[in-house]
Amino acid sequence: MLEALTRRRAPHNRIAGVDLVGILAHLAHALRREVGVLIDRHGSVAHVVVSRRWQQLAEMGTAPGGGSLHYVEAHPRPDGRPDEGDRRAIRLLDLDLVATVGTHRGDPTDLWLLEIAPGGPGGDSVDLVVEGPFAVDELAHQELGALVRQAEAARRRAGPVQTQGTGPERAVLVAMAGADGKGGVGDSLEELASLARTAGAEPVARVTQRRQRPDPGRYIGRGKVEEVLRAVEEHAADVVLVDEELTAVQQRTLEGELGVKVLDRTAVVLDIFARRAQTREGRLQVELAQMSYLLPRLSGRGQWLSRLGGGIGTRGPGETKLEVDRRRIRQRIADLQREIDGIQRHRRRQRQPRHEAALPQVAIVGYTNAGKSTLLNRLTGAGAFVEDRLFATLDPMLRRLQLPNKRSVVLADTVGFIQRLPTELVAAFRATLEEVVAADLLLHVVDVSRADWPEQARVVEEVLDSIGAGDLPVLAALNKSDRLVPAARAALAREHPDAVVVSAATGEGLDRLLDAMGRRLPEPWLRVRLRIPYSEGRLIAQLHSEGRVIDRRYTRTGILVDAELPGPLAVRLRHRFGAAGAPRQPRAREATGGGGEARPPFPRR
Repeated sequence: MLEALTRRRAPHNRIAGVDLVGILAHLAHALRREVGVLIDRHGSVAHVVVSRRWQQLAEMGTAPGGGSLHYVEAHPRPDGRPDEGDRRAIRLLDLDLVATVGTHRGDPTDLWLLEIAPGGPGGDSVDLVVEGPFAVDELAHQELGALVRQAEAARRRAGPVQTQGTGPERAVLVAMAGADGKGGVGDSLEELASLARTAGAEPVARVTQRRQRPDPGRYIGRGKVEEVLRAVEEHAADVVLVDEELTAVQQRTLEGELGVKVLDRTAVVLDIFARRAQTREGRLQVELAQMSYLLPRLSGRGQWLSRLGGGIGTRGPGETKLEVDRRRIRQRIADLQREIDGIQRHRRRQRQPRHEAALPQVAIVGYTNAGKSTLLNRLTGAGAFVEDRLFATLDPMLRRLQLPNKRSVVLADTVGFIQRLPTELVAAFRATLEEVVAADLLLHVVDVSRADWPEQARVVEEVLDSIGAGDLPVLAALNKSDRLVPAARAALAREHPDAVVVSAATGEGLDRLLDAMGRRLPEPWLRVRLRIPYSEGRLIAQLHSEGRVIDRRYTRTGILVDAELPGPLAVRLRHRFGAAGAPRQPRAREATGGGGEARPPFPRR
């Protein structure tokens, strides 16, 4: 019956025939889907549309001339009033009008019209006007030409109807839980909703499935695809966001069956990073992550089109478009990698004076939106950008701070972490994350106002381990304590004595935090060159026991020693036995071989 619709015609100068509307209503009731037809100005059915696959039709270019089609559809529900999805369709496909009917037990109910009309005081804009309800029989009396002329006049005066809607994209969120019931998705879905809002979309529905493992072709099961499709139709959604990373096959299959864009969690995070990147370094790193994400999704498409392989039947005119795209992406990845390597070398040169001055570095790390930039501003007056959104900070910011013990340190604000941080981002942002790896102390900021803060702290620990910073000393700052009642704050302090309860917004507890930073930082070591007389040879044993001897040479006047020693001992011996040409000073952590205080048990569980 769907195929037969393509052979039907509408009466001359009419929106549609009553019999055609009856068939659409019958099909919508039987399929429990919206069914519609795109009709050209000659009355022929150009396309049959099931489940609002307008995005695919727009990509095909269904209305190359603009305003050459109108759409007649039947909703599977009794109320056939046009909704936001119909408004988006008229914009997306540049239609003249949309006619909708509801269905009741397979019969059409009232008819509604969504028309284009001049808007504004002087008709200098385009409005979408809803008229109805009408009886279906009135289709025989509705002249199409008058409505088309009205739409054309509105377009001539105010331009075409905007392709994008006035509001944000509407998103359906999809997640999967383990069949054993242990893989809860509530917190993860809530985070995906926050990511969607940060990316400019509005979550309108959530669909979850309990399944042992993802379906290799669709990610979710066939029945759950039907449920997602119903949610897309019911809420007029524009995009489906999946709370995992999809394969190229899964993404293409879901898009084909749902008729809307399907994006995975990684694509959403990359989009946010692309929006937030301000500096050249940030933009380069985001582009590298995007290219690395895109490349494998190109490689799975149209392999049989390749003309570069060996064997009979593979010789042809040259590279296909797919191969050209892959080659260009690989070349761009190589170019970006070279530029980021240059940035990495530049950062090392910037850190070298701090290393030589034995100036320790404290990296502020934590879950995204935990309050890291607010804390940096409160401690140093840095003026870092602060917003109650995920990933407000992408580029590291360094500021100098003097602790109460008169010791100066460098504070580094870094990008926030999330669950399942995309591997492409970790690889691309390695130049930025070096500020974490090169730190002498990690200040782990935790948002304790969230119920799931222990899980967020565990995620940060896992990311630190993955980037090679798992053995660095950590000081935990339990932030946003101003949102807790006094009893809860006191309980936190008792349960986590190694951490400091603070509020970056109000300044509460920051003096205790600074004192703890001064105590937790490793004692600075200095590299010295000493000329020790043979009469003081016993000092060599002390150097080995309290420091690290790097090089030792015997000369006529004494023993020439290069060593790394604790600060007070180094100053005392350099005053007595210092030799010319002292080597560069190391960082405190390098001198101790990654020592200092061991990582406290918080927040491991």
